Amino acid sequence: MAKQSKLITCKHCGQEIAAGAKTCPHCGGKNKKPIYKRVWFWVLIVIVLIGAIGGGGGSKDSSNNGDKKVGEVASTQSTAADKNQSTEPATEKAEDVQTVYKVGDILHDGNMDIVYVSSGDYQEDNEFMQPAEGKKYIFMNFAFINTSDKSDSSISFYSFECYADGYSCDAYYGGDDDLSATLSAGRSTQGSVYFEVPTDAKEIEVEYETNMFAQDKITFVFEGDKDSGYVLEKNTTATEGALKVGEKIESKSLNVTYLSCEADSSDNMFINPKDGYHYVTCEFEFENVSKSDLSVSYFSFDCYADGVNCDGAYFRDDAISATLSAGRKAKGTVTFEVPDNATIVEVEYLANYWTSNRVVFDASGK
Repeated sequence: MAKQSKLITCKHCGQEIAAGAKTCPHCGGKNKKPIYKRVWFWVLIVIVLIGAIGGGGGSKDSSNNGDKKVGEVASTQSTAADKNQSTEPATEKAEDVQTVYKVGDILHDGNMDIVYVSSGDYQEDNEFMQPAEGKKYIFMNFAFINTSDKSDSSISFYSFECYADGYSCDAYYGGDDDLSATLSAGRSTQGSVYFEVPTDAKEIEVEYETNMFAQDKITFVFEGDKDSGYVLEKNTTATEGALKVGEKIESKSLNVTYLSCEADSSDNMFINPKDGYHYVTCEFEFENVSKSDLSVSYFSFDCYADGVNCDGAYFRDDAISATLSAGRKAKGTVTFEVPDNATIVEVEYLANYWTSNRVVFDASGK
């Protein structure tokens, strides 16, 4: 005798149907298993629990996402730049883990070494840009060294916030050497952040955001007029294979020809290089050899003099900026302010943002 199938009641129409039926033959309604009876539901629960347990073991402490003090300028001038001499102790001591730094401290943050070089009051020469009554301008100077051997790192004054006696202070953007740069592997920069603070403030602190997503921050204490004496170590080794004027590089999407490089000057009386500096302008031709549109811009260029980032200058009207359809070309220039005594000047073009792939051009004028 055939085995009789177990019957259940359809939750849609109330008729009896076979227990294994996925669809009711009477009303067509589908009879799904409750979510808690499904295998994938419990697999997901197990994965979440494992992740929660694992995450608990890696919770953050006062080390602030790996930021640590690795030296002081007074004790080791070349700490941040000398890769042959390790500054990290074999066993990290509790006093080395900190989030508050003073002038002369050197810390390591991910792929970046940060040196708190100096602090002090800033005097603005422009009579129309003076601080409000009862306030003054201050500066804090930092050096950043990208210690990675392949990845870019960016620095911006927008990552700094100032507090005087716990109250937020306005940033000042009229300083001489703003701190903002994208550093390719091994490159460095130095610059200052400026703020307007009350003249009678007792405690002034500047917070630097090391991780935008996790909102990790470290604190630099303003110490009045104080200078560590730190000087960035220069790198006068030329990049192997750097393109010279007249040379061309080809890829599957973009061909770049290095047309010229020469000293330059501005016709605008208000735009002049700092003392001891001069302008250098390089001209390029871009050809889109892909089947899609491509954009080229002077914002994709960086310049380094002996390994130290140089400021861009934007007084020319032929600065490269174009969107090229397939097969089209464009010519344009980029201009930078470089030290008169620089030995090796190189201009880099960021060919691929995601891979930090760069094309290097020799701009030393030799």
